[in-house]
Amino acid sequence: MSLRAGIIGCGGIANAHADGYKSNNIQVTAVTDICNEASARLAEITGAKIFKDADSLIKSGIVDMVSICTPPVAHEEPAVLALQHGVNVLMEKPQAHILEAAQNIAESAAKSKALFMIAFRHRFLPAIIRMKEIIQAGEIGNVVFFQNIFCGPAFYMKDKWFSKKAISGGGCMLDTSSHSVDLFRFMVGEVTSQHGLMNKNLAGTDVEDASIITLKAENGAIGSLIATWVAGVGTAEIIVMGDKGMIKYDYTKPEVINIRKTADKEFTTEPVKASNGFAEEIAHFVSAIEGKTQITCTAHDGVRCIEIINAVYKENHV
Repeated sequence: MSLRAGIIGCGGIANAHADGYKSNNIQVTAVTDICNEASARLAEITGAKIFKDADSLIKSGIVDMVSICTPPVAHEEPAVLALQHGVNVLMEKPQAHILEAAQNIAESAAKSKALFMIAFRHRFLPAIIRMKEIIQAGEIGNVVFFQNIFCGPAFYMKDKWFSKKAISGGGCMLDTSSHSVDLFRFMVGEVTSQHGLMNKNLAGTDVEDASIITLKAENGAIGSLIATWVAGVGTAEIIVMGDKGMIKYDYTKPEVINIRKTADKEFTTEPVKASNGFAEEIAHFVSAIEGKTQITCTAHDGVRCIEIINAVYKENHV
């Protein structure tokens, strides 16, 4: 039987999920959003049936999996309901707007026969996979330092739900640096301590729009995660330094990674497949549903991300 997907929340990120399903020959059969126009747009693209709400979509019997692409405050309820009804869940990050909701989702996933996967798509970028292979092979020695920068001119955030704490749970640290925290854990190791600083530059908002998180891993490696919505010029990159070399990846040049070892006079480039990670992420999700592999982005990963960021918020009395 062919697998069928539903999409709950039809905003911008839902289009990427729809494309990812299409790339994997998965039919999107159902969509829903509180905005009728958003549902109609995605239904027109996918040929899906529109449902009035998540409850009716999940109970429709025409979906085997759902992508939950709603704002974080609306993650917990549909996720728990889907898991209770045996519908597999792919959840956009962060796992929830508050830790308790993320933990409840994890508990529901543990009890369900259905699978849950948190959508940390960067793990599935060919460049990231290759960088991890290089690190694990010891080609740059022991990791000493990890830096990730996700900065851009996103001043429009002041008018979006992203900058409303009651909906989002936090600002750029929770939204953007969710990926960064996961990348550190995925590529370097589990976090043992975290600190950070943040600032609010945009008027009329109640969340941070510039932040730095510093992390330390069990193996002693340290990391710096930088995010902002108010950079005049955007940049997105990862640098991993080891005691025998280093690797760089520039997201604006997604077709290569750059490697330099101690004996090298300059960096060498290695080609990788350019991708946004959505097709590969969904391919992994589908493979797990079919019993061919194990989910690598678990509810625990989603909870750990929020635990780490929450600790930084508390340190800053947020």
